[in-house]
Amino acid sequence: MLSFNRKTEYALIAIEHMARKKIETLEGGASEQLVTSAREVAEHYQIPLSLMAKVFQQLAAKGLVKSVHGYRGGYLLARDLDEVSVADVAEIFEGPVAVTDCLKEERITCPQWDGCRIRHPLHSLNYRIYHMLQQTSLAELTQAH
Repeated sequence: MLSFNRKTEYALIAIEHMARKKIETLEGGASEQLVTSAREVAEHYQIPLSLMAKVFQQLAAKGLVKSVHGYRGGYLLARDLDEVSVADVAEIFEGPVAVTDCLKEERITCPQWDGCRIRHPLHSLNYRIYHMLQQTSLAELTQAH
């Protein structure tokens, strides 16, 4: 079964939460982005605070969110969600998108590599999955409900 790990899921939840907060503050066509704390997201979705804080730190390190320091500090979205794909987020927490380990590793150690008859079909499948994730923007994901 293909699935995202928890950090990827929590990152997508946090980004959707931040996007929804931004939409809710629209007045007269102007949008204001409100600071979101790791604690706020953790409490709202029953996620361990330490894990949510690590997720935000990794998102900030990759430039998807920016940190705001101070008493009312937290995080703001740093990029337009139309410019960021689900694949971009997944790769932060999971590395390269791959359906098998041999498609993930640069140095192949699989004893079946030379005679593997499913390697190329799996490579094609992997490409299609990656392409779908790359074509799905975070804006699309956050507006899907």
